[in-house]
Amino acid sequence: MSGSINFGGLISGLDSNALIASLVQIEQQPVIRAQDRILQLEGLKSAIGDLRTQLLGLRNAAQDFRFTDKFNQFGVTSSEDTVLTATVSGENPLVGAFALDVLQLASATTATSSASVGAAIDPNATLENSGITATIEAGDFTINGQVISVDATTDTLNGILGQINASGAGVTATYDAVTDRVIVENNTPGDTSIINFGASSDDTNLLSVLGLTQATQGATGTGGATLATSTSNLGAVSTTELLNTVNFAGGAITAGSFRVNGATITVDPTVDSLSDVISRINGSDAGVSATYDPTSDGIRFVSQTLGSPTIGFISDSSNFLSITNLDTATQVAGNDSQFTINGGPVQTRNSNEVSDAINGVTLTLLSAGESTATVSTDDDAIVEDIAEFVEEFNASFTAIRGLIGPDGAAENDSSIRLIENFLRGSIFDTVSGVSADFQSFLDIGITSGEEFNSSAVFQIELDEDVFRQALRDDRQGISGLFSNDSETGVIDKLFEYIDGATSTSGFLNQRVKSNGILDDQIKGQNDRIEQLERRISSFELRLRRQFSKLELLTATFQQQGAALSGIGGGLF
Repeated sequence: MSGSINFGGLISGLDSNALIASLVQIEQQPVIRAQDRILQLEGLKSAIGDLRTQLLGLRNAAQDFRFTDKFNQFGVTSSEDTVLTATVSGENPLVGAFALDVLQLASATTATSSASVGAAIDPNATLENSGITATIEAGDFTINGQVISVDATTDTLNGILGQINASGAGVTATYDAVTDRVIVENNTPGDTSIINFGASSDDTNLLSVLGLTQATQGATGTGGATLATSTSNLGAVSTTELLNTVNFAGGAITAGSFRVNGATITVDPTVDSLSDVISRINGSDAGVSATYDPTSDGIRFVSQTLGSPTIGFISDSSNFLSITNLDTATQVAGNDSQFTINGGPVQTRNSNEVSDAINGVTLTLLSAGESTATVSTDDDAIVEDIAEFVEEFNASFTAIRGLIGPDGAAENDSSIRLIENFLRGSIFDTVSGVSADFQSFLDIGITSGEEFNSSAVFQIELDEDVFRQALRDDRQGISGLFSNDSETGVIDKLFEYIDGATSTSGFLNQRVKSNGILDDQIKGQNDRIEQLERRISSFELRLRRQFSKLELLTATFQQQGAALSGIGGGLF
């Protein structure tokens, strides 16, 4: 007994602690049995929960056959998938072979600024005040091995070009005010040697700012000499600076709004940059993608809708479209796709995704050319679905047998056995009125196998050859055998039963849910253990008190015996 010290048998010589422990151990046997029962109940709850999960999988597989027309699955192939691809997009596509001749793909309309939007630079002003957007670092640069120094605060572009021409680099550098670009060519007519821009020792970015380090060189100069031209306008605008600080060729942009394809776009040059306005266009419902092209120093629009319609630009209260040369934008109209089917008339669409030419089929046009799209029933997909159902059914039956079989957690459980009996009995039920030839699964190649083995777990098998022949003979009859409007099909009945057994109000969930039947039984066992432990504690306390009294009585008797012995000794 906890909390007490007991020296049993000191007087009587009896090992009372051992005796009490043995007696208490006997009394604890019901507790041990109750604890074992709790473990059994917890194992049963887990096992039935797993079975319910498995049966839910079977229920869902059955539901697929009830609510999806599994027996009218179709596939489509393209003989030339570089010309087009095809997918089934409807429930009842038109079966057959369709010869397509793709004559033209649909393309998008593009619109670009009709001229550069930035103002040309002043080649006679200091570089930092010339209108060149980028900041030029002071230092040295190299052309054909000749080193030239630059200081943006004192040097002009024309002055730097003069230094290049006088440096002995063998080139002539000029500024073209019309194109706003620098042109560099070999001095000697017909000299096709490469012009070397830059060296590892350079510490100024001037050549890069002038767009010469990236320039494409070619024999287009005087007499076929090598010539290089700036890759972009020197006065190209910055897309990140506020609009009212940008030097536009057409002047200052005014606040207000303009429209693109009917979508209103607002602009405030005191708070907006060019990037802000472009982002606002792209985020609108104008149906276009706009970008700034630094090479041409203009804005480019691409219609998100393919086909020939042009992009509409309307200036309202802001002159943004005029300043960016979009009111006179150069537009290249897109094309509609063109194709024929089986040699018929030319059809046009404003997309390369065509879903209304062949019923139930979507064509994706990829290139001009010929291809045959063949639409047919997809028996492979049907067989795969049937095989998956058979697998799900067998897994469920195996789970049931493992649960109620020898050494199972629910051995001989009558409610689980009811499910087993239903599955075994209903899977080969006869269904009348749906087909003259197919009235049960046995008729379409779903059987329990050729050999009977009473000791083996019941399983079903699919004979694919028999099933495929049945599909060819009577596809609709097989569909009705599985599920029909009268809900008399094998799958109809299977679904109804399993759905009831596995639902939240079904008998399986009633047993395994929180505070369900099994939880109540576990609670009852825990309550019983609590009662037994209180009784055992009282029993042990009573035993210790009784043995304590025995020790006291023994001590008293020993004292009396000693006294009597003393009296007797005095008489003799």
